[in-house]
Amino acid sequence: MLMRANTALLKILWTLLAAIGGLLFFWLIPLKLISRLAHRFGRSAPCPASLDWLVDNPVRRYYMYPALDRVGIRPGERVLELGPGPGAFTVDAAQRVGPEGRLVAVDIQPKMIAQVEKRVHQAGLTNVETHVADAYHLPLDDASMDRAFLVTVLPEVPDQARALAELRRVLKSGGLLSITEEFADPDYPFAFETVRRVEAAGFELDQEFGNFWVYTLNFRRDAAPGYPE
Repeated sequence: MLMRANTALLKILWTLLAAIGGLLFFWLIPLKLISRLAHRFGRSAPCPASLDWLVDNPVRRYYMYPALDRVGIRPGERVLELGPGPGAFTVDAAQRVGPEGRLVAVDIQPKMIAQVEKRVHQAGLTNVETHVADAYHLPLDDASMDRAFLVTVLPEVPDQARALAELRRVLKSGGLLSITEEFADPDYPFAFETVRRVEAAGFELDQEFGNFWVYTLNFRRDAAPGYPE
């Protein structure tokens, strides 16, 4: 009787492990291929607000924590966070710019911005500005930002070249654009793909951090042929 119970329990455990393994495989391999096809046909889209737990949970916060250190935010700077989602990095970034600085969070989804505003209010911060807007029409003046950072956001934008041109517009000459990507994201691009796209928009690679699983690339907004000041 006991042996039968143990055998049944083992079968259940193996079934669960197989199911979890199958889901992980689908998430890490086939879903990436689907995402690439979607991008090719202009069907890329941001993570829905209903799935915000995928980008804001204790496990992800733990292994993604170095991302902001790599962005290199300094006190007093004006910093753009494009695609903050539910605000997993917003409060920390705002604290880093300090009371003399300004953090501008821009997201295309009103529900995400509402979550960001709630977090900012709970943290008692007054140096955060929020906007609902897309990556092609940033509500910012030319050359008004010292730094901009995107965490697993750029691949979700259908027209990345257009978004990068807009980011270049709002950054000061010599300003920094930081791009972070993680392999767990279905939209994950290889680092060389990100470098190629961003450099084609008139940026120069300045720093590289991380590895295959999570990487951060920092680019400088410098004058380049075809991109006059």
